[in-house]
Amino acid sequence: MERKRTLVFPIVDFQEINLGKDVFLTPYYLGKKYNLEVRIVYPLSENNKHLPAEYRGVKLIPLPFKSDYSSFTFKGEWYFLYYILRHAREADVLMRFHFSVQTGLIGLIYKMLNPNGVFYIKGDGYGLFTSLFRKENSLLMKAKNFLIRKAMHFTCGLADLISVETPSLFDYLRTELPARVNDKVVLMLNGFDEEYCRELQIKRRSLPEKENIMLAVGRIGAPDKNNEQLLYALEKTDLKDWKVVFVGPVENRAHDFRQMIDEFYKRNPHLTEKVLFPGAVYDKKELWEWYNRAKVFVHTSPKESFGIVLSEAFYFDNYILSTPVGIASYLINFGYGELVNHNDVEGLASKLQEVIDGKTYLKELLSSRTMNNDAFTLKKEIDKLGNLFPKTAK
Repeated sequence: MERKRTLVFPIVDFQEINLGKDVFLTPYYLGKKYNLEVRIVYPLSENNKHLPAEYRGVKLIPLPFKSDYSSFTFKGEWYFLYYILRHAREADVLMRFHFSVQTGLIGLIYKMLNPNGVFYIKGDGYGLFTSLFRKENSLLMKAKNFLIRKAMHFTCGLADLISVETPSLFDYLRTELPARVNDKVVLMLNGFDEEYCRELQIKRRSLPEKENIMLAVGRIGAPDKNNEQLLYALEKTDLKDWKVVFVGPVENRAHDFRQMIDEFYKRNPHLTEKVLFPGAVYDKKELWEWYNRAKVFVHTSPKESFGIVLSEAFYFDNYILSTPVGIASYLINFGYGELVNHNDVEGLASKLQEVIDGKTYLKELLSSRTMNNDAFTLKKEIDKLGNLFPKTAK
């Protein structure tokens, strides 16, 4: 009997929350399409020691090493080099996130030990890539960016396939890479996990079935979410019969956002029953039902590599009000949403009020949208990668 092909994906800091994100879903859907045995390999930590050995047919393999490092550094990823040295020949596909020196070294070892294996890089704009956007003109920064560019070219040259998740990164990378490499680059968005949604038997609500809810989802209070912009905008908005729901854990790493919420309620006691913080929701059915109930999704991040919450909002027909980050501009171009400027509290308040007052005609905008949300699913996005094994295709 012919051995089943295997996909190996080493990832730093893998946690339960990742089971609903692209770090799990991309190898899962690749495995479904090519009938691969998928192995996600990760270091043990306090955050993942209770993960199951298998989830949706994907093997979750903790390495017998513990690390306190979650960043992409040699000190934090030496165990992946060890794993690849031992298992490169049994991995028909090696998948790796991010453009980084570690990705290049892991890819080099893999291709040396298994030259016929498929090395796939899924880039999201962090790691090496972001350094190329730095505008500093110092000689030191120019030299650093030169070395980073060369390392990225080398890493991408090793790869058999490269995907990026936003049109802007796709255009930039196609221009940045040498001609011999840029044909490997594919634009593959982080589509919606429609298969799991069907398994959960969630039926999408039509607009008349939805409630007057504006939704924000993420790590509430985290600096890279800028929930303050929405909170301040709400003080300048007459919500009438609308509610605003912040779904996610309330963070206090940079500052105590819970204290900011308490102060908000003290200034606005009439909003205690209208602005709600239900906390973290890790159950997908419960989370997706929030999108399903809501009419509007508000996203105020100052930066974003993609923004899976935006794809979820799009799938459930939420009118998207977002800063110009990640996939927001791409989705809004299809006619169901509007961009807001980062930190523009007055501008956001004005757009919220237009929706509440009915000056933004959600029904007409939804019916005129040029891309159906069913087209934006992971199964269809994975098809953009083409054939992983063209040499053996019949």
